[in-house]
Amino acid sequence: MVVSIPEKTLEHWASIYLTYRYHSHASLWWPAHGEDINVGNLPPTAGKAVQLEMKTTYLNTKGDVHQVKINLKQLDRYLRRPHGKRPFYVFPRPHWTGELEVAAPADCVPATEVGYRRADYAYPSTATWWFAEWLVVLTTDQVKAIVATDLASYQAGTWVAKSDSVILVTFDLTSGKPVTTWADGARHRVIPWLKLWPRLDECGAASWPQLVRVPASVLGRRRAVRHGDIRGLLADSNHADGELITMTSGEDGLYRPLPEELDPRDSTDAADDHRIVAFLGADALRAN
Repeated sequence: MVVSIPEKTLEHWASIYLTYRYHSHASLWWPAHGEDINVGNLPPTAGKAVQLEMKTTYLNTKGDVHQVKINLKQLDRYLRRPHGKRPFYVFPRPHWTGELEVAAPADCVPATEVGYRRADYAYPSTATWWFAEWLVVLTTDQVKAIVATDLASYQAGTWVAKSDSVILVTFDLTSGKPVTTWADGARHRVIPWLKLWPRLDECGAASWPQLVRVPASVLGRRRAVRHGDIRGLLADSNHADGELITMTSGEDGLYRPLPEELDPRDSTDAADDHRIVAFLGADALRAN
């Protein structure tokens, strides 16, 4: 099926945005297909790491209906990981009909300009086309809740569909204005891309997946830390050194040391992975 925009393009634009926002205080990398975060590859400094799973939308024949599809095999694999190693799902909420590379130039904006917000706009409509304005985010656990019925069937071994993919959300522009329909028929609040990062600078919500690295001396004898204390720990890390402890967020809102793992690679094929791992050093969080 035709996609509105290639996932690879979204990966590149998201990477450029993060590099510009955090400058030299952010480290980015792209895990191999089926690979988990190898904690040993994290920078040897205090900070936090989050994963982004980039998804695009698929078009119907007329191009006026966009659908985000989720692979249940991939989702099930992510849910088996510690909470802090689950990715955020990132996808477009289109305001256009058809493919982006056709729709944007029709509005006098070259497709290559959609990836940037420039100080001197050569194209009046660039602001409304800037990709960061229409990217939205959900946590893995939010996605799980939305496709819960299909996921339960898949996990129980009663899934009989030819494909492991299901529709997470549909954006219908038939009437000109997007009409959003989620898989479970309910309403859901997404996280706008431009609000995700300022909130992560403040440590985000207690339910958000994150890995946090702090010196052992800052952690002391504590084996569990409340979400509300994480920002203080990262601030204190500026005046401490020594062995780093990697902590994972939990579904209960507490952060605990990440269990040691023997092999960061999953045993299942994951050719549909389109992930970015972003490590934000404590300096980046203080600067923003």
